[in-house]
Amino acid sequence: MIGLLASVILFFGGSAPIPGSETKVNFVVPKGQSAGQIIQSLSSQNLIKSQFTAKIYLKLTGLDQKIIPGSYVLSPGQNLSEVVTVLTSGPKDIWVTFPEGWRREQIAARLTSTLKDFNFQEFITKTASQEGSLFPDTYLVSPEASVDDVIKILTSNFSSKSPLDLNKLEDRQILIIASLIERESRSDQERPVISGIIHNRLDSNWPLQIDASIQYVQGNSQDWWPKEINTKIMSAYNTYTHPGLPPTPICNPGLSSILAAKNPQKTPYFFYLHDSQGQVHYARTISEHNFNIDKYLRP
Repeated sequence: MIGLLASVILFFGGSAPIPGSETKVNFVVPKGQSAGQIIQSLSSQNLIKSQFTAKIYLKLTGLDQKIIPGSYVLSPGQNLSEVVTVLTSGPKDIWVTFPEGWRREQIAARLTSTLKDFNFQEFITKTASQEGSLFPDTYLVSPEASVDDVIKILTSNFSSKSPLDLNKLEDRQILIIASLIERESRSDQERPVISGIIHNRLDSNWPLQIDASIQYVQGNSQDWWPKEINTKIMSAYNTYTHPGLPPTPICNPGLSSILAAKNPQKTPYFFYLHDSQGQVHYARTISEHNFNIDKYLRP
């Protein structure tokens, strides 16, 4: 009965908005968008004739729950049934998300598991000097995208959204600081303060003593950010034994960390730690810091 009713609805209200049209329209279904919102977008782009008919048809068939987010090519020459078939069959491009603070290998692993025939090692080789500028975001990517295609998408987004000019030494250093902030902070409120602490240490010629830089060296495919670190490890990324900044960014920071690195908060603090609940605690002196360690980290 439901199938018959759906067929009747299609017959009377599901015709193409412009029968015979061969016009191609790129149509994007964002993640999390409801069927009602999708129908509105289809109507606004003249890809369906009636919002009311589309809503009833999708509800009766249960296809309102089966539309797949992504990028599609549609036409006003398609009828409602054809449009819905496209939207429930899978997109031309797919959504891929890279969180803030991921390193190149994590990005490559996600791409390898998501895209057809993506070459992990080629991506790692070609991005050897681009850690930090592979901008974390959610992207629409072709399933057949090459390594070069993906790198261009990520770095172009960095150039578009970041205030940094990587042709300038100062901005390259800010990006390194931003990557440290990204791995060491847990909220937007902390980032400017931790940035201020990093700048205080650099200005005072103190070692940064940042665990995340050692995690970067020790990380591997089993655990890219290991909790157990060796502060004696021989590496330019060991900020316990090497003064100044590590030689490159240690991850790909988000915009809030970049802005914090560029605009540090003036602070009297030189130390910080996070307790077991993730709450940050600052200290001005080593004695205050040791007190915080005893209070918040000792069992």
